[in-house]
Amino acid sequence: MKGKKLFTLLSALDEEEFSQLGRAVHSPLMNTNPRIAALYTYLQSSYPGFDGPRLKSSVLFSHLFPEEEYNDYKLRRLLSGLSRLTEKFLVYREALYEEQEAPMLLIRALGRRNLHALFKQRSEEVLQSLESAPYRDLDYYRQKVDVFSNYYFHPFTDKRSIEQGQLQELVNDMDYRYALEMYRLGNELRNRERIFSERYQLAGIDAMVSQYADGKLAENAIFRTYRSLIRAYQDEENPELFRELKRNFVSHVDEMRQDDLNLLFQQLMNYTIRRINQGDSSFYREALGLYKMGLQAGWLIDGGRISEATFSNIVLASCEEGEFGWARKFIGEYEHFLDESARKDTLAHCHGLWYYFQGRHDEALQILVSHRFSNPFQPSSRMTAIRIIFEQFFKDESYFNLLLSQVKAFEKFLSRDSELAEGRKELHKNTLSLIRRIAIAANRREPLEEIKEWALSEIASGQAFILRNWLRERMQQLTALPGK
Repeated sequence: MKGKKLFTLLSALDEEEFSQLGRAVHSPLMNTNPRIAALYTYLQSSYPGFDGPRLKSSVLFSHLFPEEEYNDYKLRRLLSGLSRLTEKFLVYREALYEEQEAPMLLIRALGRRNLHALFKQRSEEVLQSLESAPYRDLDYYRQKVDVFSNYYFHPFTDKRSIEQGQLQELVNDMDYRYALEMYRLGNELRNRERIFSERYQLAGIDAMVSQYADGKLAENAIFRTYRSLIRAYQDEENPELFRELKRNFVSHVDEMRQDDLNLLFQQLMNYTIRRINQGDSSFYREALGLYKMGLQAGWLIDGGRISEATFSNIVLASCEEGEFGWARKFIGEYEHFLDESARKDTLAHCHGLWYYFQGRHDEALQILVSHRFSNPFQPSSRMTAIRIIFEQFFKDESYFNLLLSQVKAFEKFLSRDSELAEGRKELHKNTLSLIRRIAIAANRREPLEEIKEWALSEIASGQAFILRNWLRERMQQLTALPGK
């Protein structure tokens, strides 16, 4: 079936947009080809799926050109024509959404036509509007620099009328724009270094931390928050830098646009999760506080949906902090935000966690073993079940065979699974191997202190583990070998 690009574009339009495209297709301003209008009309009944025998190339061509033999080239050109018109329509729609871009487009149009009086008037109005707005962020400096430099370099602008202070301010604004762009990018790259084990040369960005420590830009809420974030990356072991970052973010939420809010909030969350994974369980409280803030502000809901990972992490953090009533309330109030295809799996896993953290191991295990989890949920559900059985084993050695069989089954699953990243597989395999060796040693009645010594040494060796904190805590808390 031809027209894949066109059908992909049309499927991405919502009902209102698809209807508006129809008006564009029939407008002489946008289209003068009646065949394209006929093609749109024919495709209307196939929206939004664009599938079925009506879209076969031969059927489509015979409807649009009933008196002609099939011509592949002619059909392709017609489909491409509607594709190009749809792309123009998307540009038009985007200009409506991006209110900040419309004034600049008008200024450029006036300048290009040498309507200098109107060009100057509109430039001054936009600059005044920027100054009266509450934001002093990257978009503010970008627009201010673009508008003023565009005005200054227009051939009809009297350069003698521009005061020295205005040009110095332009230079300063360009510096501020550059600094904010670099900080924004620098923080994202520091984040990627930790997620993907990449390495970037960011000496210039790191040097800017001290370069802009004082002065006008240091008073800027957005800049100060980005600066505190990159300082936290430079010394992640210093909790005061995290607290400074959090204070800056929380204090200036009202001064940030959505893009900065989303980016900085996600970076804060990533930081707390890294600290938890590094063994600092005190950051569960920080994570839970941020999750609650994100829920209240709506930052965790995207397109009417909350991701399964975020949902599970919220339940995990609240259970780690012993807030079981809040966790139960959250599950009930927010489960409808989960995608329907993953809702049952997510809820089963979260209910399992909820029972487990309250010490209700049998109820947790019953849920995790009886529910048929889909493939993406297999690693987390299987590991939670093994976690429970491992703890039960040290209370009752009759769980030994069940533990080993669950470990073996999970290892077999990992060897066959093609969806989980190799790095994540390695984390699980290392953890399963250590759990098996600890259990076998304990079942053989080897000296408890020796088991704890080599197990804790391996956990601290730098080898990658899933649930490192839990393993360490369980080993430290062991006071006896499994009971009969």
